[in-house]
Amino acid sequence: MEYRYSQQNSPNNEQPLSQGLQGQDLLNDLYMDMFLQHLLADQQIRLLREAIDVALDERDKEAFKRFTKELIQLQDTLIDEE
Repeated sequence: MEYRYSQQNSPNNEQPLSQGLQGQDLLNDLYMDMFLQHLLADQQIRLLREAIDVALDERDKEAFKRFTKELIQLQDTLIDEE
């Protein structure tokens, strides 16, 4: 146990430890980015669905087509990314 401790804390092993921490930071950043992208996509989908509902309520065919097309494109993009 003591050997492992002294080996990990020796000056020769500082670089791998710091690289491991940098790797963990990078992984955390990637997960955070994925999480935020997911939240943004959910928000965009919700807003487009609301816009589609308004277009239907107002019987606005052009707005309905435009928002529906945007929603389909967004969903296709999300499926392709998975």
